[in-house]
Amino acid sequence: MARGDYRIFDADTHIIEPAEPVEQYLAAGDRAKLVALGPVIGRAPAKAGMSRYRLGKTPALTRRLGSRERVEPPSSSARGARDGGTPWDVRWQGPPFPSDRVSFDPHARVQDMDIEGVDVNMILPSGSIPGFCSLDDVALEQAMYQAYHRFLADYCAPYPDRLTSLVLVSPRDVAASIAEIRRCAAQPWPVGIFPIIPPALSLDDPVWEPIWAEAQEHDLTVVIHSFTMTVPYPPGVWDTWDNVFLQRAAGHVWNAQRNMAALIGAGVLDRYPQLRLTSLECGHGWLAFWAARLDELAEMSRHALPPLKHKPSEYIRGPQYFQSIQLHEGEQSLRHAIEALGEDTLMFATDYPHSESWFPKSVDAVLGWTSIPETARRKLLWDNAVRCYRRYRGGGAA
Repeated sequence: MARGDYRIFDADTHIIEPAEPVEQYLAAGDRAKLVALGPVIGRAPAKAGMSRYRLGKTPALTRRLGSRERVEPPSSSARGARDGGTPWDVRWQGPPFPSDRVSFDPHARVQDMDIEGVDVNMILPSGSIPGFCSLDDVALEQAMYQAYHRFLADYCAPYPDRLTSLVLVSPRDVAASIAEIRRCAAQPWPVGIFPIIPPALSLDDPVWEPIWAEAQEHDLTVVIHSFTMTVPYPPGVWDTWDNVFLQRAAGHVWNAQRNMAALIGAGVLDRYPQLRLTSLECGHGWLAFWAARLDELAEMSRHALPPLKHKPSEYIRGPQYFQSIQLHEGEQSLRHAIEALGEDTLMFATDYPHSESWFPKSVDAVLGWTSIPETARRKLLWDNAVRCYRRYRGGGAA
């Protein structure tokens, strides 16, 4: 399908971060620490002969639903060249598949972007590097984040108008996180911060306040992405069920609901009126229901909240809050969400190169949804993401 004069901003993509390229940016002492912690950190094979850290990863979900039978997940050979070998890869709209090189070769990524018709990627990790928040060694955690950021800077550098990403921040060392925000904010690649949440800490905790202030100072968006936020993961992700169907159905959505409610309910968007917040890879069909529910509960539970300037639903409608769509929820769900919440909240996203991506037909799918009004379509595909990731300087509205 012809794209016409549309510009396309993919608000949620990933790299499946391989260990070896990131380690090249570590100091010798930190590399020695990694070697010493080898059995704790663990490694698994990755594409192109590289490896990924296994730190904090859980065993595969292997119970067959409706029984106590344990089943083995598909082997990597049975899964094929998709999604780095995630066992729940059930759909791909190719060929071609994304290259084995897209997680460390920006030229391969941009070739795929051109195939699909995407102008800009906002890139998140896939959980390997954020896993270092489970180590007792906070200094090594920070060193890994800093090495990852240097890797990202070089990864995005050949295509500054097409590749953007996030600064990983941890409240375990607020001063180091703030220093790293300031260092990275002097460069063009970051458009947001990615909170790494220790298991016992909520996003509404006051320890985050200096980080929110620094993000606002540097025009960086706070990005919630449930699956890669903390190890061990929070309730509703890995702990509740040992079946991948149930776990995947609830994990992303529940965590997005909780974390955005914590930030809105704590008055963070009131205290930082230029700060922006987005929730990614959690769908959109539930958002109108959740907005109405939060309005009711905020009225019922005033004693448990600080004074808020607006109803929760008013924050969700903008201009500080944004949320990515998921293509499998379809045209009708998207139209209903836009009718309920307006045109200024939702953003196009594909989850490339993970298994929820419809590569290379994601853009074509949305352009084929003819019941979406033209103004809403343009905001969905480009304008809302540019407002959300406001540090992006690669071009204005389509």
